[in-house]
Amino acid sequence: AHNVRSICPRNGCPGNLGPVDERRLRENHYRLLYLSPDLPAEMVADEHTAQIESGVARRRQEEFKQGLTHLLSSSTTFEVGVDLGDLDVVFLRNVPPEPFNYTQRVGRAGRRERAGLAVTYCRRNPHDLYHYADPERRVIAGRVQPPRLRMRNEKVILRHMVAASLSAFFKQERNGGRFRNVEALLRDWSSPQAAADVRRFCLGNETLKDALCWTVPTDVHGLVGLMTDDWVERICGPDSRFARVEAEVCSDYARMEELRQELFRKRRSTGRVEARMRTVAREPTLNFLSRKAVIPKYGFPVDVVELDTQSQNTGGVALQRDLSQAIAEYAPGGRVVANKLEWSSYGIKKVAGREWPVRHYKYDDARSFTQWKEGDLSVPDDARKYLIPEFGFVTAWSKKAAKPLGRAQRFYTTRPFFRGFNRGDQPKSISIMGVEVTQALPGTLVVLCEGKNRAGFYICGTCGAHATKPKKAHRSPSSMECPGTWSLFSLGHELVTDVVRLKFPGVVEEWHAYSLGYSVLLGASKALDVPNTDLNVTITGVGSSGEPAIVLYDAVPGGAGLVAQMEDSDVFARMLELARERVGGSCGCDSSCYGCLRSYRNQFAHPYLSRLSALTTLASVMGDNAQPFPTLS
Repeated sequence: AHNVRSICPRNGCPGNLGPVDERRLRENHYRLLYLSPDLPAEMVADEHTAQIESGVARRRQEEFKQGLTHLLSSSTTFEVGVDLGDLDVVFLRNVPPEPFNYTQRVGRAGRRERAGLAVTYCRRNPHDLYHYADPERRVIAGRVQPPRLRMRNEKVILRHMVAASLSAFFKQERNGGRFRNVEALLRDWSSPQAAADVRRFCLGNETLKDALCWTVPTDVHGLVGLMTDDWVERICGPDSRFARVEAEVCSDYARMEELRQELFRKRRSTGRVEARMRTVAREPTLNFLSRKAVIPKYGFPVDVVELDTQSQNTGGVALQRDLSQAIAEYAPGGRVVANKLEWSSYGIKKVAGREWPVRHYKYDDARSFTQWKEGDLSVPDDARKYLIPEFGFVTAWSKKAAKPLGRAQRFYTTRPFFRGFNRGDQPKSISIMGVEVTQALPGTLVVLCEGKNRAGFYICGTCGAHATKPKKAHRSPSSMECPGTWSLFSLGHELVTDVVRLKFPGVVEEWHAYSLGYSVLLGASKALDVPNTDLNVTITGVGSSGEPAIVLYDAVPGGAGLVAQMEDSDVFARMLELARERVGGSCGCDSSCYGCLRSYRNQFAHPYLSRLSALTTLASVMGDNAQPFPTLS
């Protein structure tokens, strides 16, 4: 709007401003838009995602509908059941996972007898490029599959059993006010009573047990302990999630009380600590239990952990991640952006009286992965250790979140390893098209974040502070001097889920198996019409020779019944056909790229992935000699 010595306002431009003929700009679209009274003087943008607390999100939704906010950066929180009034434009930052997601998202616009505009940006990754090649058939008019729910998922069932038991407990305790807030639920911060009281309520409660037996499918009664009283221990015993969450919040409160007394002795302000303690104590019970994944919440149950911001003034954020994702995003140096602020992890949360699970492990490649528990006398001297941060992560008390100076960078990735099937006997297998396919069985995957170049992370065993290099002196996350020592760990997560093992003929080299595995993963996601993030893949050694086999698994705890469909010969053939299509060369690369096999989560394998090796094996398997029907072996 102003000319200052004819200097061009664009940074680094050596040119000068000069007069322009107004007639050239008379029909300029952007000039007309700028002069239009419909364009607000300033654009207000906000975030509406799962990282924002529900109360703040509801307020932002209303402000958006009223026109006080002009742009919302949102996740799937706006996908279903939200009427946004006269919304004009939807911009999708990537191609949604499935056609129904696309329909729901673009359907937010154009609801008031007005035309809506939906723009989809396709990133250079296999999923987006696949739909970009034929958007009308694959996403706009794509087939919508009916939803599937696997009724034998133990985590789903147990979480609903917890909800039913707590509902009955709170009805009985209605006059006691246990449902009001966290402080009322626990009764005593130094000796909490919630889990113990619920346990006493459930033991011998035949009415409640009969209700659970009627609700839970009969064939899984033994799995969740309903044949005995073991179900009580599973939902509220000392090792239950409820008991762990109770211990965690009491430990947080005790740490705040210790910090408050320390500040008082030093004659410093205790206001912020006391405000934090009030926030913890007054959180509504239902919000607390849902946030900590004790009771069901929106979305499939995952092993959720939280980055505790340690501040009463969080700006309405709730920084939660699945543990397999958190070990990379919240590792030392990692930063996340939420609500226009940048948050960084300072350490791994410690809970008084409870230790982090620690395992020893060793591998030469993924086929030779071996694990030992802490204290096992057979652990070799050159074994490494990983720590499971099951209580989450924590920010530094003394460091407030700041405005980000740029996009938050991802420093680390994770890599899965197959520990083995959970049953002692060998799984049965069938042969489909010459490929040995095991039946779907529960197995354990170990997901590791080993830092840059497998250097690991240093973690203080006393306070939980973490770093990429050990420091001579350090402070705890509560900003007090800590005398603890550093130990070297990787960060890990153990996932129990459904697993199918595939042994392709002629595959003897590790990276050949990975290349084939990721092509099969992409083919399986399309054959089943699910996002490829719902599945994952690794390899394992088979037999005395240790030849590599592909391990395809459901990416959610307990399994979602996806890989079990691989036992169907028609589904299997369709999966291989789509896998071959994916590595057929439409991307134009001669090794691998984000258009065929590469993705963020398989960065460790990028230099070695080859679509050509995968294509050769798939073409061989799908040749004239392929067996069209499965044969028992």
